[in-house]
Amino acid sequence: MRCLTPLAVKPYHLHKRTRAVKPETYLLQQNVSLTDEADVIVVGGGPGGLGAAVMAARAGARTILFERYGFLGGMAVSGEVHPFMPNHARGICLDKPIYLEWVERMRSYLPPGHPMRAVNDPEAEFEAARMLSKDCAMLAAEDLCLAAGVTLRYHHTLADVVVNGARVEAAIFHSKSGFTAARAAVFIDATGDADLAARSGCRYEEGGPSGHSQPMTLCFKLAGVDRTRMPASVALNRLYDAAKARGEIHCPREDVLLFHWQEPDIVHFNTTRVVQQRATNSVELSNAEIEARRQLREILTFLRTHVSGFEQARLHSVAHHIGVRESRRVKGRAYLERSAFRGTAKFDDAIARVSYPIDIHSTTGSGTEHDNLPDGEWYEIPYGCIITADRENLLIAGRPISVDHAIHSSMRVMPPAVSVGQAAGMAAALAIARHVAPAALDGRDVRTALRQVGANL
Repeated sequence: MRCLTPLAVKPYHLHKRTRAVKPETYLLQQNVSLTDEADVIVVGGGPGGLGAAVMAARAGARTILFERYGFLGGMAVSGEVHPFMPNHARGICLDKPIYLEWVERMRSYLPPGHPMRAVNDPEAEFEAARMLSKDCAMLAAEDLCLAAGVTLRYHHTLADVVVNGARVEAAIFHSKSGFTAARAAVFIDATGDADLAARSGCRYEEGGPSGHSQPMTLCFKLAGVDRTRMPASVALNRLYDAAKARGEIHCPREDVLLFHWQEPDIVHFNTTRVVQQRATNSVELSNAEIEARRQLREILTFLRTHVSGFEQARLHSVAHHIGVRESRRVKGRAYLERSAFRGTAKFDDAIARVSYPIDIHSTTGSGTEHDNLPDGEWYEIPYGCIITADRENLLIAGRPISVDHAIHSSMRVMPPAVSVGQAAGMAAALAIARHVAPAALDGRDVRTALRQVGANL
């Protein structure tokens, strides 16, 4: 065994990329047990994976969902990314049926008399209707999967992929049992970062014009806040700017983004900002977690010291995983660009609709770009955006689909991520039933099948 000399690491120099080092040679050759076989394997149990697994199972495919954590929900749970952003047009939710079922199931875990239980309209788009507990989201996602007949495999981390020509043959996972293999006719990558697609050799993009992806954010909630004494947003941001000028806060975000939670003394913060770090690089992701928590500590001290109503504020919850807005975007059979947003593009083979604005948090520092659609309008995502260009039996669910940096900033939020996922699940089930690869399907047939089960298309 070779001893390594400890390295002196300077903290918070996060703008620097990980240095290339001479690789070590490490050969691993062993027999890997084939523990699971199914029609459809979904990797990743976030919003996209939830939509994919539930829809594939409901449509008759034997479906297994592999998740690296011991729970479902992805960024809604581990990242505590709340509230769900609205994806409505003309007062109607564009994400049906699975997203709305998920929300309704979350509400069922609230006690009688809770304000959220009083929301009678399941399609409500006002902010208070989307303030849902991460723990309710976790339980509700599992409920939907189990009711649909999805087999769940928790604590399984994707380690590698076995490829044969243009097909993914098997996925290799690492768990408490060591390395195991799982085989399926169709695979759905719902990892959020397109890990399965990347490991299988699919081409992808990463980042925007600056070369960087959107920044990451660690969400947290404070309790013990006297919201009746909180300053208005303009006054709060003046105090925030003054603290930054004094060197008390080193967060590049331009303002304090917060949400008043249903509980009267709780405030949710989406304020930390970590720029120029890749969620697909292990060292940079680790550094991002450290930097985000450093920012959290500064913000907590600032609020208690300088902002009325926060004198007795205490940590209520902190996300267990930094929130990732953007990483890889897989090259597909179709590609959607900003012009589709501006032109409210519609497609015969559309599998999802999006009305959420372009929302690009600065990749280099301060500022956020917003571009809104005309009132009541939406653009559509064609089927080809969720089929990989390089693997005929691999579909993408959730945010890393074949779109550019601008479109991604609009469709990445959770409601359309569920809809993209349910489209991948339906396509997988149709491919199984017809004994063809998903790439051979007519996207118009996928759209028709989605409409028949209640999708808003």
